[in-house]
Amino acid sequence: MGTGATDRRTGTLLALATALAGTDSVEDVALAVRDVLRKDLEAAYTAVSVIEGPWLTTPALAQLDDDTEQRLLRLPLDLDTPAHRVARTGRPLLVEDLQALVTAFPHLADRLRRNGLRSGVVLPLLISGGFRTGALTIAWDVDRTVGDDEAVLLTAVADATAQAARRAQLYRERRDVAHTLQAAMLPELPVVPGLELASRYLPWSTTDEQVGGDWYDVIPLPDDGVLLLIGDVAGHDTEAAARMGRVRSMFRALAVDHPEEPPAALVSRLDHVLDVLGDQTLATMAVARLEPPGAPRALRWTTAGHPPPLLVDARGRSSALPHEPDLPLGVAPGRPRHDQEVPWPAGGTLVLYTDGLVERRGRDVGEGIRVLRAGLERTHTEPLETLLGELVTEHVANSEDDCAVLAVRDVTGPA
Repeated sequence: MGTGATDRRTGTLLALATALAGTDSVEDVALAVRDVLRKDLEAAYTAVSVIEGPWLTTPALAQLDDDTEQRLLRLPLDLDTPAHRVARTGRPLLVEDLQALVTAFPHLADRLRRNGLRSGVVLPLLISGGFRTGALTIAWDVDRTVGDDEAVLLTAVADATAQAARRAQLYRERRDVAHTLQAAMLPELPVVPGLELASRYLPWSTTDEQVGGDWYDVIPLPDDGVLLLIGDVAGHDTEAAARMGRVRSMFRALAVDHPEEPPAALVSRLDHVLDVLGDQTLATMAVARLEPPGAPRALRWTTAGHPPPLLVDARGRSSALPHEPDLPLGVAPGRPRHDQEVPWPAGGTLVLYTDGLVERRGRDVGEGIRVLRAGLERTHTEPLETLLGELVTEHVANSEDDCAVLAVRDVTGPA
């Protein structure tokens, strides 16, 4: 290989490596490869096709007519096209002129002529151990002979593409699993007569897995009361989500077995179970029990190292519910916990939240709670879904932590 060819290969591979470094989806990989090969090799068409179970998927990159690109998006792997054949066999395919291409794939003749492609090379995407993951197609709108030097370059391009595409697939699979895990652990809110319920969960993660340890729950009780809870397990990843799932499931079981017990007793039981099982999960939570309808109706609550729930009456006056400074779960399981109680106001709204909604860099939690209260007072007449949407807007813009919010409003009307 001459000096010029070596320099060209090095330049192309450097440009490709730079472009691929910023990709996190197969479509991003395909776009990066297309742009580099269009510039360096004057390719008229480039496609990255990846195997996904019984399918071969090819992101549309606006290079062919819409009908062709839409057909290629997702096709059975056993079809006979250049990309399918190479993806299945792992053997490269080189076609130097249109006649040879039509001879090899006569059923594609009209489509090839319509899109002006005359020659090309299709290379297998192979990763460690020779595992086939797809195919890289590079085509030109002129007859073209691929020489030895260019063949070496294209093989290196295919190798780099294979690694980037597989990394993108694994990233998506991991993210999908994380999202499924999180969604499975956040309940669908029940219908509770006389109450309007709404919730939000906004994960924050440096890994973009978009999962974390915050959760909420609503548990109707046999006596027509209802338990409302929110919690925060330390962490912002799938491990935190898994720990959260265990804690949430344990608390639900305890609440079902002991529906008559007040919030502090249930939290103490949960702390005891975690301790006995050797589960070292560190978590905060707030649990409120809204007693059955009646006059007067009471709200009882306890907190375990968690920010206080906020209560807004029908006239828009807010208060942070007073609470004993009880410790988080996992710190001192035998220490007594405390309940508090207030009358439940007709038309009132209770908001439970995790600290991600009120904590900001350079601002203490107390100030964050005051800002939240002001927002609740300003929007207390809005439907709960609208109210929560406005409350979390600032969090989205300044997020550095997970955020969960559960809001409950009395809609029984005047007694």
